[in-house]
Amino acid sequence: MNLQARIEGLRTAADAAEGRLDQALLDDIRAGADRSSGRLRLSERHTVVAIAGATGSGKSTLFNALAGAEISTSGARRPTTATAQALVRGDDDPDEMLTWLGIRAADRHRHGSPASPARLPEGLVLLDLPDHDSIEAAHHEEARRVVELADVLVWVVDPQKYADAAIHREFLQPLAGHRAVTMVVLNHIDTVPEDRRRSMLADLRKLLVADGIRDPRILATSARHGTGIDDLRRAITRRVQEKQNTVLRIDADIRSAVARLEEAAGRAPYPVPDVWVADLERRVADAAGRPPARRGPVDRPTVDNAVRGLVDRLCRDLAPGWGRAVRTAVTQRLGDTDDRLDAELAALPAPAARPMRIGARGVVALAAVLMAVAVAASWATGVLPPTVALVAGGLLVAAVTGAGVLTRRAAPRGAARADQVDDGCREVVTRVVREHVLAPARRELASYARFERGLRTARG
Repeated sequence: MNLQARIEGLRTAADAAEGRLDQALLDDIRAGADRSSGRLRLSERHTVVAIAGATGSGKSTLFNALAGAEISTSGARRPTTATAQALVRGDDDPDEMLTWLGIRAADRHRHGSPASPARLPEGLVLLDLPDHDSIEAAHHEEARRVVELADVLVWVVDPQKYADAAIHREFLQPLAGHRAVTMVVLNHIDTVPEDRRRSMLADLRKLLVADGIRDPRILATSARHGTGIDDLRRAITRRVQEKQNTVLRIDADIRSAVARLEEAAGRAPYPVPDVWVADLERRVADAAGRPPARRGPVDRPTVDNAVRGLVDRLCRDLAPGWGRAVRTAVTQRLGDTDDRLDAELAALPAPAARPMRIGARGVVALAAVLMAVAVAASWATGVLPPTVALVAGGLLVAAVTGAGVLTRRAAPRGAARADQVDDGCREVVTRVVREHVLAPARRELASYARFERGLRTARG
């Protein structure tokens, strides 16, 4: 998937999360998407390499050593670099790129010294940034602004402040996923005794790994004495010649943005699991009364608890802002839900007993009963002989059998009537729950589904 489509996926996710996640986060995500789109529209022939660091780290001296000329002011007075300085190598017009980077015309330099062009790669735009920890707030903001735009980042630290929390917390940790476009330079290595240099570099590596940077790329330099400058120049040259840094930087930016949105939003079950819906409907139906007389009024606390139980399940892993939106959408009409249940259940037909219907066999059985009773009475009084009494006994057996038939015919009809009433209750519960509870929940969760689709696109 191309980068622009992934950037649009980020915008889709941010739009879907509007009003549900922190507005500052969404604004930052959109600003990042705009930066990435802007960089894609510019020349791929240029690679922007930014040298960033703290006050006194020697980054401006390092910049000048790479350029082979005194371009950026360096010295004991702090701060010395107020605006980003740019050195451009190559004949292609870099003005559009430099304007996008916000580099003033007075701070644009071509080639460096006559001796240096052959040693720097074509297409390089090398930037020296203001100190990120400057006492001047404007300098700090300028450094942060350009760091967000550069294709490659070279972080310069020194033996005194390489463990300083500011650079790790504000820059290295948030950019931990940008390892492919990041180098770290321990400058002023000449001030460290040789027997301590290896352990210091190992300590710096541990700090960077703790920041989340896997297998960090570290170089040791002394801009003052020229130590390690050629190694740094070769490393930069490889990056420029590979011509992959713009893609790698934008890819890292997108992945970082996706991770931030995922962490902020949490997870939502979408669609709502069927088993949760069935459980809710069962609990609401139970609140309508015992079968077969399920005609309300419902036990409102039971209904409310059942609905809130579903909401708790839906919001369990969601961010608070998104969870509040789901909760409000579902529970703000609980009173209406209870009223609707009562009204529709009361309209169901009453489960009155059906009149007993006697079929043809029942009529025969009844007649036999009457005849048997008459014969038995005549025999008991001596009116009928024993033979006739036996016939009467047979008829009595037939009467009992017929009565059983009658009973068996009536019982299923009574059970069917009860089932019809219970089915009506379930239909009412299903209809009201789906309209008053599930529909608003699904509408709100649909925004999360759009959010997740946007993230899926952004992941590529």
